[in-house]
Amino acid sequence: MKWFVSRQCYWGVEPEDQNVVEISLGGIDYANPDMLVSKYPGEGEEYNDPREALQAAIVIAEAWRKNKPQLVINIAHGATGGNTIPFEASGMEELKSWAEKAYQSIPKCDQCGDPLPEHPYFLVDDPDAGKFCREYCVEKFAEQQEEVCL
Repeated sequence: MKWFVSRQCYWGVEPEDQNVVEISLGGIDYANPDMLVSKYPGEGEEYNDPREALQAAIVIAEAWRKNKPQLVINIAHGATGGNTIPFEASGMEELKSWAEKAYQSIPKCDQCGDPLPEHPYFLVDDPDAGKFCREYCVEKFAEQQEEVCL
């Protein structure tokens, strides 16, 4: 799973709901189309960890508020399913709770426990031995298996 963070200017909603830092499940292909040009660090990026996506969204929202104090800036998360759908803003506690629950539910590396990328790594000679987040974890797993066999 991956989450995409972007600034949005939703149309067809109340003015106080219009400006949103959006965390969209599914990556860039599933973000709403009202995306603003990337301006702040972390914006326009995909994240494998929803907690990292939320942290980026918080930093972006704070910078946006500083540059545009006259605007109401919200943070929201959701899934468009490939459609256009404005996400409903959430409070900070709700966002943190969501990010932690989402993190707990995603597949993790069998070696280090980090979130798996979209295309995980595996042992070429035994693809069913596990899924890994990077080559280093595959190598560490293979080393451990060799030590058991010696």
